[in-house]
Amino acid sequence: MELDIIHLKEIDSTNKYCYKLGKEGKRNLIVVSDVQTGGVGRLERKWYSDFGGLYFSILLDLEEFKKECKNDNIGKLNFLGSLSTYETLNCYLKDFKTVGCIGIKFPNDIIVNVENKDKKLSGILSEININYGFLVLGIGINVNNKIHDEIKDIATSLKELEGKEFDRFEILNKFIDNFKNNYYLNDDEVLKGYKKYSKTMGKYVKVITPKEEIKGTVFDIDYNGIHLATSDGIKHISVGDCVHLRKDKR
Repeated sequence: MELDIIHLKEIDSTNKYCYKLGKEGKRNLIVVSDVQTGGVGRLERKWYSDFGGLYFSILLDLEEFKKECKNDNIGKLNFLGSLSTYETLNCYLKDFKTVGCIGIKFPNDIIVNVENKDKKLSGILSEININYGFLVLGIGINVNNKIHDEIKDIATSLKELEGKEFDRFEILNKFIDNFKNNYYLNDDEVLKGYKKYSKTMGKYVKVITPKEEIKGTVFDIDYNGIHLATSDGIKHISVGDCVHLRKDKR
């Protein structure tokens, strides 16, 4: 799989631009921008996208994915994004490689435990258009960008963690290599890798869905969602916002 790269100085959203290109028939490319003026994460949350961070979106052809990988499991692409981002960032964190310090928070955040606080280092937003046959995988990584005061308790950057600046495009190229290598893994291999690096497995969590909030202990994650052991029995939740809770919040 070859991916062409479009590098922009500034745009409202790399995901929006990729989505537009997808409807125009473009496929298999990456749009990366130095700055996003309207970047968003999951659930329409604002994603601060100041200069120094790495903000990019991958435009993928769903029919090509199904043909090349002999696979109709489109949800696998989200897990591929999380796994590849984790593997990439883990290469640059010398002080945080202790087991459990860096990991994947369901469904697709990369978090690092800093002084007993989990802080977001990267987030992923995927958007799919079945009618046109494409998927956009948007990834934001805090690299050298300053973390805004209002999110300092929940976010961090590579520069903040390691005390030095990093080459954003070296990180992008390493991600591309990892993504291409993982692209052809079978479903079980991708899921095994995802769960190996998950910080949500085994945790007591609250999952917020459009209809309710459910608390329980995570005992499994698969392509269809998250499985909780709750006071009301086993619950399977396909869509929701997952919040890690402390034991004293039970």
